[in-house]
Amino acid sequence: MNVLVIGATGKSGRPVVDALAARGAKVRAAARTPGAAAPGVEPVHFDWADRGTWLPALEGAEGLFVVGPFGQPEPELLMHQLLDQAGDVRRVVLLSVLGADRLPSLVPMASWEHDVRMSGREWTVLRPNWFQQNFGESFAEVLRTRGVLGLPAGDAAVSFVDTRDVGEVAAIALTSGGHDGRVYDLTGPSALTHGEALRLLGQAGGRDLRYEPLEPADFADAMRRGGRGERAVEWQLALFRHVRAGGNAAVTSAVHDVTGHPARSFPAYVAGA
Repeated sequence: MNVLVIGATGKSGRPVVDALAARGAKVRAAARTPGAAAPGVEPVHFDWADRGTWLPALEGAEGLFVVGPFGQPEPELLMHQLLDQAGDVRRVVLLSVLGADRLPSLVPMASWEHDVRMSGREWTVLRPNWFQQNFGESFAEVLRTRGVLGLPAGDAAVSFVDTRDVGEVAAIALTSGGHDGRVYDLTGPSALTHGEALRLLGQAGGRDLRYEPLEPADFADAMRRGGRGERAVEWQLALFRHVRAGGNAAVTSAVHDVTGHPARSFPAYVAGA
């Protein structure tokens, strides 16, 4: 299987590349700034904003893992247009988000899911919960400098999922049968609040790390001051509304069902396991 991974250098794409390579797939690791070559992995240039990069990246690909065009001006249009050009691709795995079917239309994951379903190819949709790795990547700088993480998540619990489990599920769906037409809600084995997660991280690192629940309006204002566009602001607010309503607390067996091993726990992530 020759697989194109779009978003290969990102938080979710890197584990997909690793898991595919471990399964012996030939991987084309596509990104706006491609990473380094590795055994079985060929870096290729791909940019959602540059249509001239699409066909060269897709050349020869039989499988496609795609992280959607976040941040593009019209993200709901690009997935369909990409799939129209993916002539040799017979199997597609889409990274969506937990609760995509219950989010407002301005969050384009449901639109992307529809495009993949209607593509005429074998398809699998992954709907992961918030990533455990957010704490070590997205939130790392604010935690290092301030020790306080402010989010409009209230005190809701989240069954954070490890990106390595997401990557393994994606690789299995791309390289083996039995996953066509399936939607997998991917979670960790238990749910905990952001405050509980930060206490575990703080104890492991010998630091006082705290969670500060923010009012949605204050969070939105901070995003605007940081230069984020109004659509991105509304998008984030919708995701956090889903969290506060309890939509991210559910625990599923999908990781175990697909991979055969239990989902990695948040304490295991904290311990570096």
